[in-house]
Amino acid sequence: VNFPRIVELEGQKLILPYGRGRHGGDESRLSAFSEDEGRTWTNCPKDSPWNDNVQTSGILGYLQDETIAYIDVFPLEMGDWKGFKSPWYRNYVADPSWRLRRFSKTGDLLEDATFHVSGLPWKEAAYYCYGDLLDFGDGELFTALGAQVPGGESETGSIRITTFFVRSRDNGKSFTYVAHIPPELDGEPFGPEGFNEPTLARLPDGELICVMRTGGYSPLYQVRSSDNGNTWSVPVSTGWPAAKPALRLLSNGVLACSSGRGSYGHPQVTHAMFSIDGRGEKWETPFIFHTGPGCSYTSNMERDGLFYVAFSDSSFTRPQDSYDMPYQSIKWAVLRVEKDESK
Repeated sequence: VNFPRIVELEGQKLILPYGRGRHGGDESRLSAFSEDEGRTWTNCPKDSPWNDNVQTSGILGYLQDETIAYIDVFPLEMGDWKGFKSPWYRNYVADPSWRLRRFSKTGDLLEDATFHVSGLPWKEAAYYCYGDLLDFGDGELFTALGAQVPGGESETGSIRITTFFVRSRDNGKSFTYVAHIPPELDGEPFGPEGFNEPTLARLPDGELICVMRTGGYSPLYQVRSSDNGNTWSVPVSTGWPAAKPALRLLSNGVLACSSGRGSYGHPQVTHAMFSIDGRGEKWETPFIFHTGPGCSYTSNMERDGLFYVAFSDSSFTRPQDSYDMPYQSIKWAVLRVEKDESK
Protein backbone atom coordinates (compact mmCIF):
# COMPACT_ATOMS: atom_id res chain seq x y z
CA VAL A 1 0.00 0.00 0.00
CA ASN A 2 1.29 3.42 -0.99
CA PHE A 3 0.53 7.08 -1.65
CA PRO A 4 -1.45 8.02 1.47
CA ARG A 5 -3.52 11.20 1.57
CA ILE A 6 -5.14 12.43 4.75
CA VAL A 7 -8.44 14.29 4.31
CA GLU A 8 -9.73 16.03 7.42
CA LEU A 9 -13.48 15.92 8.08
CA GLU A 10 -15.44 17.35 11.00
CA GLY A 11 -14.51 16.49 14.57
CA GLN A 12 -12.23 13.48 14.85
CA LYS A 13 -13.17 12.01 11.47
CA LEU A 14 -10.55 11.41 8.77
CA ILE A 15 -10.52 9.83 5.31
CA LEU A 16 -7.40 8.05 4.02
CA PRO A 17 -7.34 7.50 0.24
CA TYR A 18 -4.38 5.31 -0.73
CA GLY A 19 -3.03 3.19 -3.56
CA ARG A 20 -2.44 -0.54 -3.81
CA GLY A 21 0.14 -1.75 -6.30
CA ARG A 22 2.57 0.17 -8.48
CA HIS A 23 2.10 2.47 -11.47
CA GLY A 24 0.13 0.63 -14.12
CA GLY A 25 -3.19 -1.08 -14.86
CA ASP A 26 -3.01 -3.38 -11.83
CA GLU A 27 -3.25 -0.46 -9.39
CA SER A 28 -6.34 0.17 -7.29
CA ARG A 29 -7.46 3.30 -5.46
CA LEU A 30 -8.99 2.56 -2.09
CA SER A 31 -9.90 4.53 1.01
CA ALA A 32 -10.43 4.03 4.72
CA PHE A 33 -12.10 6.17 7.36
CA SER A 34 -11.43 6.85 11.00
CA GLU A 35 -13.69 8.32 13.66
CA ASP A 36 -10.96 8.67 16.30
CA GLU A 37 -8.30 10.85 14.60
CA GLY A 38 -6.53 7.92 13.00
CA ARG A 39 -6.17 5.58 15.97
CA THR A 40 -8.29 2.95 14.18
CA TRP A 41 -9.36 2.61 10.56
CA THR A 42 -12.17 0.88 8.64
CA ASN A 43 -12.34 0.30 4.89
CA CYS A 44 -14.81 2.55 3.12
CA PRO A 45 -17.70 0.73 1.37
CA LYS A 46 -16.93 -0.33 -2.21
CA ASP A 47 -19.38 2.22 -3.61
CA SER A 48 -17.92 5.10 -1.58
CA PRO A 49 -17.09 8.16 -3.69
CA TRP A 50 -13.74 8.26 -1.87
CA ASN A 51 -12.85 5.01 -3.69
CA ASP A 52 -13.43 6.73 -7.04
CA ASN A 53 -9.89 7.78 -7.98
CA VAL A 54 -9.18 10.05 -5.02
CA GLN A 55 -5.48 9.89 -4.21
CA THR A 56 -2.45 11.72 -2.86
CA SER A 57 -2.01 13.10 -6.36
CA GLY A 58 -4.65 15.54 -7.55
CA ILE A 59 -5.54 18.84 -5.91
CA LEU A 60 -7.25 19.15 -2.53
CA GLY A 61 -8.73 22.26 -0.98
CA TYR A 62 -10.63 23.17 2.19
CA LEU A 63 -12.96 25.99 1.14
CA GLN A 64 -14.42 28.81 3.16
CA ASP A 65 -17.96 27.46 2.75
CA GLU A 66 -16.80 24.39 4.73
CA THR A 67 -16.79 22.09 1.70
CA ILE A 68 -13.83 20.03 0.56
CA ALA A 69 -12.83 20.19 -3.12
CA TYR A 70 -10.83 17.61 -5.05
CA ILE A 71 -9.57 17.89 -8.66
CA ASP A 72 -8.57 14.64 -10.37
CA VAL A 73 -4.94 14.11 -11.35
CA PHE A 74 -5.44 14.03 -15.12
CA PRO A 75 -7.86 15.73 -17.51
CA LEU A 76 -10.82 13.61 -18.57
CA GLU A 77 -9.42 13.38 -22.11
CA MET A 78 -6.37 11.50 -20.78
CA GLY A 79 -8.47 8.86 -19.03
CA ASP A 80 -7.89 7.60 -15.50
CA TRP A 81 -4.72 5.95 -14.22
CA LYS A 82 -5.68 2.69 -15.98
CA GLY A 83 -6.81 4.21 -19.25
CA PHE A 84 -3.82 6.04 -20.69
CA LYS A 85 -0.53 4.89 -22.07
CA SER A 86 2.43 5.27 -19.75
CA PRO A 87 4.17 7.58 -19.14
CA TRP A 88 1.54 10.27 -18.58
CA TYR A 89 3.68 13.00 -20.13
CA ARG A 90 3.25 11.55 -23.64
CA ASN A 91 -0.54 11.83 -23.56
CA TYR A 92 -1.08 15.17 -25.29
CA VAL A 93 -4.52 16.76 -25.39
CA ALA A 94 -5.99 20.07 -26.51
CA ASP A 95 -8.50 22.10 -24.47
CA PRO A 96 -8.55 19.70 -21.50
CA SER A 97 -11.53 19.39 -19.17
CA TRP A 98 -10.98 18.74 -15.49
CA ARG A 99 -13.18 16.94 -12.96
CA LEU A 100 -13.86 18.77 -9.69
CA ARG A 101 -15.80 17.17 -6.85
CA ARG A 102 -17.06 18.77 -3.67
CA PHE A 103 -17.60 16.92 -0.43
CA SER A 104 -19.27 18.01 2.78
CA LYS A 105 -17.30 18.20 6.01
CA THR A 106 -18.97 14.91 6.94
CA GLY A 107 -17.54 13.28 3.79
CA ASP A 108 -20.67 13.15 1.60
CA LEU A 109 -20.39 13.86 -2.12
CA LEU A 110 -22.17 17.13 -2.92
CA GLU A 111 -21.17 17.86 -6.52
CA ASP A 112 -19.38 16.19 -9.43
CA ALA A 113 -18.66 18.72 -12.18
CA THR A 114 -16.13 19.61 -14.87
CA PHE A 115 -14.35 22.82 -15.81
CA HIS A 116 -12.04 24.17 -18.51
CA VAL A 117 -9.04 26.49 -18.25
CA SER A 118 -9.18 29.41 -20.66
CA GLY A 119 -6.12 31.17 -22.04
CA LEU A 120 -3.73 28.22 -21.99
CA PRO A 121 -0.58 29.20 -23.94
CA TRP A 122 -0.11 25.72 -25.46
CA LYS A 123 -2.09 24.26 -28.38
CA GLU A 124 -1.75 20.87 -26.75
CA ALA A 125 0.15 19.39 -23.83
CA ALA A 126 0.18 16.54 -21.36
CA TYR A 127 -1.37 17.80 -18.12
CA TYR A 128 -1.50 16.66 -14.52
CA CYS A 129 -2.11 18.19 -11.11
CA TYR A 130 -0.77 17.75 -7.59
CA GLY A 131 -1.12 19.94 -4.55
CA ASP A 132 -3.43 22.52 -3.07
CA LEU A 133 -6.50 24.59 -3.92
CA LEU A 134 -6.47 27.97 -2.15
CA ASP A 135 -9.67 29.90 -1.41
CA PHE A 136 -9.14 33.68 -1.44
CA GLY A 137 -12.80 34.43 -0.69
CA ASP A 138 -15.65 35.90 -2.77
CA GLY A 139 -15.56 32.92 -5.13
CA GLU A 140 -11.86 33.28 -6.00
CA LEU A 141 -9.92 30.02 -6.08
CA PHE A 142 -6.24 29.59 -7.01
CA THR A 143 -4.07 26.56 -7.72
CA ALA A 144 -1.02 25.23 -9.59
CA LEU A 145 -0.94 22.50 -12.25
CA GLY A 146 1.70 20.90 -14.46
CA ALA A 147 2.15 20.57 -18.22
CA GLN A 148 4.61 19.18 -20.71
CA VAL A 149 4.37 20.25 -24.32
CA PRO A 150 5.31 17.96 -27.23
CA GLY A 151 9.07 17.81 -27.68
CA GLY A 152 9.71 18.36 -23.99
CA GLU A 153 11.37 14.96 -23.55
CA SER A 154 15.10 14.98 -24.22
CA GLU A 155 17.24 12.28 -25.83
CA THR A 156 18.65 11.40 -22.41
CA GLY A 157 15.16 10.66 -21.06
CA SER A 158 14.84 13.78 -18.92
CA ILE A 159 11.57 15.68 -19.12
CA ARG A 160 10.72 19.38 -18.97
CA ILE A 161 7.54 19.95 -17.00
CA THR A 162 6.14 23.44 -16.51
CA THR A 163 4.32 24.48 -13.35
CA PHE A 164 1.50 26.89 -14.18
CA PHE A 165 -1.06 28.79 -12.14
CA VAL A 166 -4.78 29.20 -12.71
CA ARG A 167 -7.50 31.26 -11.07
CA SER A 168 -11.27 30.95 -10.78
CA ARG A 169 -13.57 33.86 -9.97
CA ASP A 170 -16.78 31.82 -10.03
CA ASN A 171 -16.03 29.33 -7.25
CA GLY A 172 -14.56 26.67 -9.53
CA LYS A 173 -17.00 26.63 -12.44
CA SER A 174 -14.22 27.83 -14.74
CA PHE A 175 -10.55 28.76 -14.45
CA THR A 176 -8.23 31.12 -16.32
CA TYR A 177 -4.50 30.70 -16.96
CA VAL A 178 -2.44 33.25 -14.99
CA ALA A 179 1.29 32.51 -15.29
CA HIS A 180 3.81 29.68 -15.53
CA ILE A 181 7.31 28.74 -14.38
CA PRO A 182 9.25 27.65 -17.49
CA PRO A 183 11.41 24.51 -17.11
CA GLU A 184 14.55 26.50 -17.91
CA LEU A 185 16.94 28.69 -15.96
CA ASP A 186 19.24 31.16 -17.71
CA GLY A 187 17.96 29.87 -21.03
CA GLU A 188 19.03 26.26 -20.40
CA PRO A 189 16.81 23.23 -19.63
CA PHE A 190 16.66 22.80 -15.88
CA GLY A 191 17.14 19.56 -13.97
CA PRO A 192 15.96 16.09 -14.91
CA GLU A 193 12.24 17.01 -14.76
CA GLY A 194 11.82 20.77 -14.94
CA PHE A 195 9.49 22.11 -12.23
CA ASN A 196 6.64 19.86 -11.18
CA GLU A 197 4.53 18.48 -8.29
CA PRO A 198 3.89 22.00 -6.93
CA THR A 199 2.53 22.69 -3.46
CA LEU A 200 1.13 26.09 -2.44
CA ALA A 201 0.71 28.03 0.77
CA ARG A 202 -0.51 31.54 1.55
CA LEU A 203 1.48 33.34 4.24
CA PRO A 204 -0.07 35.66 6.84
CA ASP A 205 0.97 38.79 4.89
CA GLY A 206 -0.75 37.47 1.76
CA GLU A 207 2.41 36.38 -0.04
CA LEU A 208 2.18 33.07 -1.88
CA ILE A 209 4.93 30.46 -1.84
CA CYS A 210 5.14 27.49 -4.19
CA VAL A 211 7.60 24.62 -3.66
CA MET A 212 8.27 22.26 -6.57
CA ARG A 213 9.98 18.98 -7.31
CA THR A 214 12.78 18.92 -9.89
CA GLY A 215 13.67 15.20 -9.81
CA GLY A 216 14.11 12.14 -7.62
CA TYR A 217 17.46 13.13 -6.16
CA SER A 218 17.61 16.82 -7.05
CA PRO A 219 16.68 19.71 -4.74
CA LEU A 220 13.24 21.19 -4.29
CA TYR A 221 12.93 24.70 -5.73
CA GLN A 222 10.57 27.46 -4.67
CA VAL A 223 9.05 30.62 -6.07
CA ARG A 224 6.97 33.34 -4.41
CA SER A 225 4.43 35.94 -5.43
CA SER A 226 3.51 39.21 -3.72
CA ASP A 227 0.73 40.19 -6.15
CA ASN A 228 -1.83 37.43 -5.59
CA GLY A 229 -0.17 35.01 -8.01
CA ASN A 230 0.01 37.22 -11.10
CA THR A 231 3.82 37.24 -11.23
CA TRP A 232 6.42 35.00 -9.63
CA SER A 233 10.04 35.24 -8.56
CA VAL A 234 12.92 33.37 -10.17
CA PRO A 235 13.11 29.78 -8.82
CA VAL A 236 15.64 29.23 -6.04
CA SER A 237 16.75 26.02 -4.36
CA THR A 238 15.57 25.08 -0.87
CA GLY A 239 18.85 23.23 -0.50
CA TRP A 240 17.31 19.79 0.06
CA PRO A 241 16.39 17.02 -2.40
CA ALA A 242 12.88 15.54 -2.34
CA ALA A 243 9.79 14.53 -4.30
CA LYS A 244 6.11 15.46 -3.84
CA PRO A 245 6.51 18.27 -1.27
CA ALA A 246 3.50 19.09 0.96
CA LEU A 247 3.48 22.56 2.56
CA ARG A 248 1.64 23.50 5.75
CA LEU A 249 1.80 26.68 7.81
CA LEU A 250 1.59 25.52 11.43
CA SER A 251 -0.38 27.35 14.10
CA ASN A 252 2.83 28.53 15.80
CA GLY A 253 4.00 30.27 12.61
CA VAL A 254 6.53 27.65 11.49
CA LEU A 255 6.29 26.70 7.81
CA ALA A 256 6.53 22.91 7.41
CA CYS A 257 7.13 20.79 4.31
CA SER A 258 6.94 16.99 4.36
CA SER A 259 8.38 14.98 1.48
CA GLY A 260 10.80 12.20 0.56
CA ARG A 261 13.39 11.28 -1.99
CA GLY A 262 14.72 8.21 -3.76
CA SER A 263 14.32 6.21 -6.95
CA TYR A 264 13.07 2.78 -7.85
CA GLY A 265 15.23 -0.02 -6.50
CA HIS A 266 16.66 2.15 -3.71
CA PRO A 267 15.62 2.93 -0.14
CA GLN A 268 13.54 6.07 0.35
CA VAL A 269 14.37 8.83 2.80
CA THR A 270 11.17 10.38 4.16
CA HIS A 271 11.43 13.60 6.12
CA ALA A 272 10.02 16.98 7.10
CA MET A 273 11.82 20.28 6.84
CA PHE A 274 10.92 23.48 8.67
CA SER A 275 11.29 27.19 8.09
CA ILE A 276 11.35 28.83 11.52
CA ASP A 277 10.82 32.28 10.01
CA GLY A 278 7.52 31.02 8.59
CA ARG A 279 8.32 32.32 5.13
CA GLY A 280 10.64 29.77 3.56
CA GLU A 281 13.51 32.26 3.49
CA LYS A 282 15.63 29.60 5.19
CA TRP A 283 14.94 25.89 5.60
CA GLU A 284 16.54 23.95 8.43
CA THR A 285 18.16 20.56 7.85
CA PRO A 286 15.34 18.03 7.26
CA PHE A 287 14.26 15.83 10.15
CA ILE A 288 14.37 12.25 8.85
CA PHE A 289 11.88 9.82 10.35
CA HIS A 290 11.99 6.92 7.85
CA THR A 291 14.79 5.36 5.80
CA GLY A 292 13.81 2.28 3.85
CA PRO A 293 11.26 1.07 1.32
CA GLY A 294 8.31 3.26 0.45
CA CYS A 295 6.91 5.58 -2.20
CA SER A 296 8.38 8.91 -0.94
CA TYR A 297 4.96 10.61 -1.05
CA THR A 298 3.51 12.03 2.14
CA SER A 299 0.43 13.78 3.46
CA ASN A 300 0.21 15.85 6.61
CA MET A 301 -2.07 17.58 9.08
CA GLU A 302 -1.89 19.44 12.39
CA ARG A 303 -3.93 18.47 15.45
CA ASP A 304 -3.59 19.74 19.02
CA GLY A 305 -0.20 21.30 18.34
CA LEU A 306 1.26 18.15 16.80
CA PHE A 307 2.38 17.72 13.18
CA TYR A 308 1.27 14.39 11.67
CA VAL A 309 2.91 13.03 8.52
CA ALA A 310 1.49 9.93 6.81
CA PHE A 311 3.91 7.86 4.73
CA SER A 312 4.25 4.35 3.30
CA ASP A 313 6.53 1.57 4.51
CA SER A 314 6.18 -0.85 1.61
CA SER A 315 8.01 -2.51 -1.27
CA PHE A 316 6.75 -0.07 -3.90
CA THR A 317 10.24 0.73 -5.14
CA ARG A 318 11.30 -2.88 -5.68
CA PRO A 319 13.13 -5.02 -6.75
CA GLN A 320 11.45 -7.51 -4.46
CA ASP A 321 14.68 -9.38 -3.83
CA SER A 322 15.96 -6.23 -2.12
CA TYR A 323 12.95 -5.89 0.19
CA ASP A 324 11.38 -9.06 1.51
CA MET A 325 8.60 -7.16 3.27
CA PRO A 326 6.63 -9.10 5.89
CA TYR A 327 3.81 -6.57 5.60
CA GLN A 328 2.74 -3.48 3.72
CA SER A 329 1.80 -0.47 5.80
CA ILE A 330 1.02 3.21 6.03
CA LYS A 331 2.40 4.87 9.14
CA TRP A 332 2.32 8.16 11.03
CA ALA A 333 5.26 10.23 12.09
CA VAL A 334 3.99 12.47 14.90
CA LEU A 335 6.22 15.48 15.52
CA ARG A 336 6.10 18.21 18.14
CA VAL A 337 7.39 21.36 16.45
CA GLU A 338 8.28 24.16 18.84
CA LYS A 339 10.23 27.39 18.58
CA ASP A 340 13.02 28.07 21.07
CA GLU A 341 11.94 31.52 22.21
CA SER A 342 14.99 31.89 24.46
CA LYS A 343 17.28 32.65 21.52
